[in-house]
Amino acid sequence: MGCKRLVFSSKFYDAMQRDNVHLETNAIERITERGVVTKDGTEHELDVLVLATGFHPFNFMRPMNLTGRDGISIAQSWSKKVQAYRSVCLPGYPNFFLMLGPNTPIGNYSVIAMSEVQANYILKLIDNWRRGELETVEATEEAKQRFNSYLKAGMGKTVWVGGCQSWYLDPDGDPAMWPYSWEQWVSELQEPALDDFHRVTAGQTTKLQPAQQAA
Repeated sequence: MGCKRLVFSSKFYDAMQRDNVHLETNAIERITERGVVTKDGTEHELDVLVLATGFHPFNFMRPMNLTGRDGISIAQSWSKKVQAYRSVCLPGYPNFFLMLGPNTPIGNYSVIAMSEVQANYILKLIDNWRRGELETVEATEEAKQRFNSYLKAGMGKTVWVGGCQSWYLDPDGDPAMWPYSWEQWVSELQEPALDDFHRVTAGQTTKLQPAQQAA
């Protein structure tokens, strides 16, 4: 299906059609002495069982622990939804930057190109801090929510929400992908929107509100 990772091979589909190949889509219920039993009750006898169960695409830095302002942990922040601001910044985690964070993947585009765009964006934020325009670099919760609403609005026109099952989807069925064009993504990371960050003007201090868990 179109929402799966593309297979760039001239031999894959021919191999799947061989008489000695069978694609089983039922989930495995248990492992037995002779093989595996799937959810439909069928026992499949095996000589070798290879465990290649993949990974958790929404874990990012986890299981490494990350503690933000007021002692909030990344497990708390992402307990309901894995989100970030422009895939790079997390409210409640000042001066912390994610590379290839939530909604960074753009189809099968190069992660090297994505990383270069994000690195330039981060360096510009650091320059804003060095010039005193930001006391710390921390996106606001409102900016994060607005950005993720913008992402969700674009998902309806993509193949990722066409009813398929894919590891690209989170438990709510929302894709981990960027729903717009590569050019638009590059354009939106050209310059930081400083109003989306906690600002401190000269002679004033701002008490930040406790970090909120993702809604």
